[in-house]
Amino acid sequence: MGEIKKLQIAAYADAACVGQLLSTINAMINPSAYSLTYKAEYEPSEELNKADQTMIFTGMGDSDLNLDLLVDGTGIIPIPDNQTVDGYIESLRKVMFYYQGDKHRPNFLKISWGNFVYKGVCTSVTTNYKLFNPDGSALRAEVKLVIAKSLDFKTKKQKAKASSPDLTHIRTVKAGDTLPIMAYRIYGDPSYYMEVARINGLSSVHAIRPGDELYFPPLKKA
Repeated sequence: MGEIKKLQIAAYADAACVGQLLSTINAMINPSAYSLTYKAEYEPSEELNKADQTMIFTGMGDSDLNLDLLVDGTGIIPIPDNQTVDGYIESLRKVMFYYQGDKHRPNFLKISWGNFVYKGVCTSVTTNYKLFNPDGSALRAEVKLVIAKSLDFKTKKQKAKASSPDLTHIRTVKAGDTLPIMAYRIYGDPSYYMEVARINGLSSVHAIRPGDELYFPPLKKA
């Protein structure tokens, strides 16, 4: 019988989770279950004098991974690095939420367990303390993690190429193009250029060069 593989949470500086590995932590005890929530986004049709509502599909929403980890300090299973329950939970929080000063954001995460791999960002950590030592220090706790799926722009652009042109657009920058001009071609309104820059992770609205591929998602007009 092979060695039991522990669920691992790895923190990366990049959204693709292939560049600089910042830190890792293994589950002390593998979860007995986890849940995945998938969402589809709709908005009501806008025809006048409608007797009934028709929901129009606007795109796939974010998916969430809900994961519960048990931390036990009773000695049945040793905590890695001889940490206390509180020490392990603090190490876990640092992996999930450590703020990258140069990136101005927390870590990107890759959760791996056997064939299961999930990439995203942690949106919440809730700790429920279950058992205590006589001095009041934690002896057992359950940590509830919520990780929102997050794709890097390159992967998203590749997926978008196979999507309906009515929902999303990929455009290659040509000589003389500016973001306002390209936004006008797609949306009929150049004022969306700032949102396009933000979605594509551009450091400046001028940070485009001929040959670059930009992602123009469906935007709800005001």
